[in-house]
Amino acid sequence: MIKMVWYHQLLLIVLVFLFLVILKKFLPKKLRKKMRISSLMIIPVLYCIFMTSLTKLELSVIPFLFFGLGLLGIMMTLVYAYVEGEIIYRVFFKSYFLFCALAVYGVFVPLFILSI
Repeated sequence: MIKMVWYHQLLLIVLVFLFLVILKKFLPKKLRKKMRISSLMIIPVLYCIFMTSLTKLELSVIPFLFFGLGLLGIMMTLVYAYVEGEIIYRVFFKSYFLFCALAVYGVFVPLFILSI
């Protein structure tokens, strides 16, 4: 297994971020407005979470994270159905993916600090 050191993670995240910023500049204006770099940055951050949790904890945190996000989705659906009386898919998925991004970044930051 390849051991991923903290500065490799930082380098990976910075390189993917720079690639996405450059890519966004070459996209048409309609796609530029819709493309959110923070949403696309979740993929390399998930990879860094996976590698860090395997090296530091000798256990992958990803299944627990996905299980928790699944429970969050079910709870949000029930709350929206109870409070609003209906579920508007666009609003639901937008808020759900924002919560998912916050959860992923919230797991990554302590693991990253632990790896330093």
